Amino acid sequence: MGETQKPIINALKKYINDGVIRFHMPGHKGRADNTSCLKGFLGGKVLAADVTNVPGMDDLHQTQGVIKESQSIAASVYGADKTYFLINGSSCGLQALVITVCGPGDKILVPRNMHRSILSGIILSGAVPVFYSPEYDSDWQISLGTDPEIISNCLQTHPDIKAVLVVNPTYQGITSDIASIAEIVHARNIPLLVDEAHGPHFIFHERLPETSLSAGADAVVQGTHKLLSAFTQASMLHLKGKRVNMERLEATLRLLQSTSTSYLLLASLEAAVAQMAQYGGQLIEKSLHLSQLLRDGVAAVDGLSAFGFEITGKRGVYGLDQTKVTVSVKRLRLTGLAAEKLLREKHSIQVEMSDMRNLLFIVSFGNSQEDIERLINALKDLSQGYAGLSAGGKTTERDSLIIPSTPESVLTPAEAFRSAVIALPLEESVGRVCNEVIACYPPGIPVICPGERVSREIVDYLVVMRNLGMHFQGCCDAELKTIRVVK
Repeated sequence: MGETQKPIINALKKYINDGVIRFHMPGHKGRADNTSCLKGFLGGKVLAADVTNVPGMDDLHQTQGVIKESQSIAASVYGADKTYFLINGSSCGLQALVITVCGPGDKILVPRNMHRSILSGIILSGAVPVFYSPEYDSDWQISLGTDPEIISNCLQTHPDIKAVLVVNPTYQGITSDIASIAEIVHARNIPLLVDEAHGPHFIFHERLPETSLSAGADAVVQGTHKLLSAFTQASMLHLKGKRVNMERLEATLRLLQSTSTSYLLLASLEAAVAQMAQYGGQLIEKSLHLSQLLRDGVAAVDGLSAFGFEITGKRGVYGLDQTKVTVSVKRLRLTGLAAEKLLREKHSIQVEMSDMRNLLFIVSFGNSQEDIERLINALKDLSQGYAGLSAGGKTTERDSLIIPSTPESVLTPAEAFRSAVIALPLEESVGRVCNEVIACYPPGIPVICPGERVSREIVDYLVVMRNLGMHFQGCCDAELKTIRVVK
C-alpha cells in the first residue's frame, strides 16, 4: 500500500517542538517533576505528547483538521467510506452501532456469544434482542461461526427485525460466510453489523480471511490494539454504504466517547495504520510463520493438540485466522485454567485466555522466535506429568461442562436493568428474573442477561465456574456469592 501521512503525530511533534508553555490540561503539563514516578516509568516524551484538544490538534467530537485527515487515510487503507477512531475501545463502537440502528422496542438479531458491550448497547437503546446460537463444537467446547441458514430462518420467524449483528471472527479466530449472510440480510434492506474486534489485520495478507467490510457488511468494529500495534483501548469503526445513518452514528459517538480525548491513543491508531500500510504484508507473514512454528511444536508434545484448517469442514466455519492458536490440554487431565496458572507461575508466560479445556495464544509480529521456543519448552514441561496438583486444577466430569442453554426471557434487558432489585445468594436465585449481566471474562460472553429467568442449570454452571476461580464481569458481586434479581 505504501507509506501514508501521519497528520496527528506531526501535529503533536510540532506542538512539543514549539515549546508552548501549557496553562491547560492535563495537570502534569508534559513534564512531571521528581515527585512523580511517571517520568521515570513512562519517559518524558510520553508525558509531552499527552495533550488535550488545543488549537492545531483538532477535536474528535467535531473533526475538521488532523483527526479528520487521519481517519480518511485509515478509511482508504481499510476500504471504508468513513472510519471513526475510538478511544473508548471496541465496546464503545459496538454500543454506538446498536443505539444508532435501534430505538426502544426495536428488535435486533444478535448471537448468544456476543460480547457484553453489545448487551450494554441494547440496554441503552431499549432494543429487544432476538438471540441466535452459532454452531458449537462439543469436542473443543467453543463457539464456531454462524451458518447463513440460521440468519435466514431467524429473519423469517421475526420479519420485523431492524438489524443483524454477527461476531466475526470468534475469539479463537473462526470466521463465518459473511458474503452469504450479507446477501440474506440486505434482501430485507436492513444493515449487517459485524463485531470484527479480532480481525483488524485481515486486510493485510491474502492468507488471512476476507474482511467483513469487503464481504458486504455495512458497519464493522475492529480492536486495532488487539492484533496490531495500537495502544490498549484504541479501536476503529468502519462504515460502508448508506444502510447505517452516518449522522445519527456520529451523534451517538459524541454521546458515548470521552470528551477528554487521549492523543496518545489517537497517535497510536495513526501509527498502526501507517505501519501496516507500508509493512503489513511482511509483518503478517512473520505472524503466520511464528504461529505455524507454535502449531508444529504443539503437535510434537504428548497430550496436547491444536486445531488448524481441518476445522473449516464443519458447519458454520468458513475460514480460520491462523494467528490464533487454541491448544487443548484435556488429555493432560488438567483444566485450561490450571494450565494458565502454571505457565505464568513457573515459566513467566501469560496466555490470552483459558477455559475448562483450552489455552488460547495470540501470535503477532510483536512476538519473536525465541518467544515461541520458550512457550513450546514450557508446554513440554507441562505435559511431563507433574499434573498441576499445586494449581488445584485436575479435570473431572467438569471438563465436559458447557455454557447453559439460553434462558427464558421475561423482561427486556432495559426493563430489567431499570427495575427495583434485591441481592440474593446465587444458590437461592433459581426462578427469579436476573437484573445484571453475568459473563465469564475473558472472553466476556454473557451466561445470563438482564430480563432472563435464572435456571438451575445456570446456577450450577456458575457455581462450578466460581469454585474454579473464574473471573466474572458485569455483576455487582465480583465473587458471585450473590446475584441481583428483580424485586
